[in-house]
Amino acid sequence: MPYQQNSKGFWRVTSAVSAASLVTFFNLYLVQPLLPIFAQDYQLSALGASAMLSAAMLGMAVGLLLLASLSDALGRRKILLLSIAVVPSLSLLIGLAHPSSFYALIGLRFIQGFCLAGVPAVAIAYLAEQLDARALVKAVGIFIAANSLGGIGGRLLGGWSADLLGSWQMAFVVVALLSLVMAGAVLMLLPTERATSIQPWRLSQSMRHYLGHLRNPQLVCAYLVGGIGFGVFINQFSYLTFILAEAPYSLPASLTSLLFLSYLGGTFTASSSGRIAQRYGGKRCIILGLLVMSLASLLSLVDHLGVLLLAMVISSMGFFFSHAQASAWVNQHATQAKASASALYTITYYIGAASGGALMQPFYSAWGWAGIVLFSLVALLSVALIAQRFLSEADPLASLPTILPR
Repeated sequence: MPYQQNSKGFWRVTSAVSAASLVTFFNLYLVQPLLPIFAQDYQLSALGASAMLSAAMLGMAVGLLLLASLSDALGRRKILLLSIAVVPSLSLLIGLAHPSSFYALIGLRFIQGFCLAGVPAVAIAYLAEQLDARALVKAVGIFIAANSLGGIGGRLLGGWSADLLGSWQMAFVVVALLSLVMAGAVLMLLPTERATSIQPWRLSQSMRHYLGHLRNPQLVCAYLVGGIGFGVFINQFSYLTFILAEAPYSLPASLTSLLFLSYLGGTFTASSSGRIAQRYGGKRCIILGLLVMSLASLLSLVDHLGVLLLAMVISSMGFFFSHAQASAWVNQHATQAKASASALYTITYYIGAASGGALMQPFYSAWGWAGIVLFSLVALLSVALIAQRFLSEADPLASLPTILPR
């Protein structure tokens, strides 16, 4: 029997999966406030230093492509546990080995990103197999909160550990040790899965599903919204860490990491977007979120730290409002294999994040932050026009959104 809401089994499952989420996103995002430090230590450009985040996200996209479907044969629990064991071990290796080559760091981060994909690839499917329908809704809400806290907490831990302990390597060690303790708790709490969930894995069938989704214009448009929207959003923050580290701000990593508290505004809008979409439609909400991001980008041109921080809060609200509805749109419009359709959304989401930094670099080199804003406006308004042209409004949302890290 599936676990019911608020039962002992419910709390075991939900707590374990949420803790696994924290481990995943602590290790993914700890590097973002440290990018100026990498640039200084290894004599890199902003784009070169950003590869510490981009490489992990690219590895995550590759991992999702394989692990989401492979979990049908190996089991969700095995993949989840293997992921949270290997990921912090790699962080510990990075912190203690002190690689002299930046290329070695990038290689380790790519491998780590591949392993990081284990939790987002299987978490929702695992919860759905363990819990009844009513309990699943509550568990997903808790998991959303854990994703958000993991993203924010990883950045705060990275920035503060590096400043207090004197090096970026110690930030990796701190996050790794905390993650290993949490991974032990997950191992003790996580119940075994039901034997009926194990199915043969067929590569040809998985590829047919992926190709079928790419022939659906409704899904392709949603993938563009997620990929381009997140690519702009996450890389704005990455380049902003360099702006804040330089004169006239000259902020240390510990203070720069506080910038990411603005994500809490996005947590609020994401949680309320479903109710608004049921009244006004998912298409309007997607476009509205992109327009809010565009206005926030313009506001960030004001040369005042307080206004800049306000602009990023507004940008967070716009992005997560749009993203929540784009991911829900995928579930609503996929005609078959909804799990692989959602996985493909996640893949494009991270490909957009990994490639956005390189696409922004020429604009940043030529015009600084104004160039980032110019690129952002062109990208966001273009995808808003595509959404207006190709998305066809359907019935009010009836399915859970894809749950992604922030």
